[in-house]
Amino acid sequence: MIPTHDIVSSKKRDVIMNELVALTHYDASEPHRHNYFEFFFFQFGGGIHLIDFVAFPVVSGAIHIVAPGQVHQVKRELNATGFVFLFDINLFDNATNIENFLADHTCLDVASFEPAYHFSDEIKTTDISFVVNKAWREYNGEEPFKNQLVTNLLSELILYCMRQKTADNTSGNSLHHSDYIAFRRLLKSHFKTSKKVSDYAAMLNLTEKQLNIIVLKKTGETVSTLIFKQIILEAKRLLNTGIAAKEVSYTLNFSEPGHFSKFFKNQTGISPSEFKKIHA
Repeated sequence: MIPTHDIVSSKKRDVIMNELVALTHYDASEPHRHNYFEFFFFQFGGGIHLIDFVAFPVVSGAIHIVAPGQVHQVKRELNATGFVFLFDINLFDNATNIENFLADHTCLDVASFEPAYHFSDEIKTTDISFVVNKAWREYNGEEPFKNQLVTNLLSELILYCMRQKTADNTSGNSLHHSDYIAFRRLLKSHFKTSKKVSDYAAMLNLTEKQLNIIVLKKTGETVSTLIFKQIILEAKRLLNTGIAAKEVSYTLNFSEPGHFSKFFKNQTGISPSEFKKIHA
């Protein structure tokens, strides 16, 4: 069963910071999910980081952002080290640009919005490493305003990621970007109850044809395909928590467990029970 971790309510307005120290044996931490963000900085790389069943290499100087609800597992090699910030998105409710960026990590899957960030040698070895280590010193100190300083330093690191995301977006396809993001956020919130293209088109005040054109231009896939992918992703997450397929089917508002099992196998090629065995 994959556990779900949370930040105690008294800490939701603070940043928690942990050091990833060198290991005495290969790290194979258990897959888990959580109700807060994890912001990893790998000072020295080695290993892989599984985020929602996709493997991302642990590379020196890289940042990985894990959003609430995502299932992840860090498999570090012996000399891989770094730091991880734990925080709630409400920490940035007065910084709209950062809050929107983090919301995109929550609403978009890892294929649409990659969670791994890589920087030039100069930036990662000077600017980013300096900011992370300064945050760690402040976090472990006792000076006044240390929590605010750590939050400000984390904001700076997130802005580096936002800048990198902008630089990596070379498609030049900014037309209807806001409509696409609005659709993905609606999908994240309503996929359990709204499974038709017409549902989302109506919410966005668009025709089904208009919405399909927007999504096709952004992803090469239809709206229905993205709806199905969102349902399957959540089904996989739930199955990995140890919940029976029958309960998953009702959680995702399928009328009958058999309908869910058929849908899951049509989309993935295996049954829910086979998936559970593979990822046990």
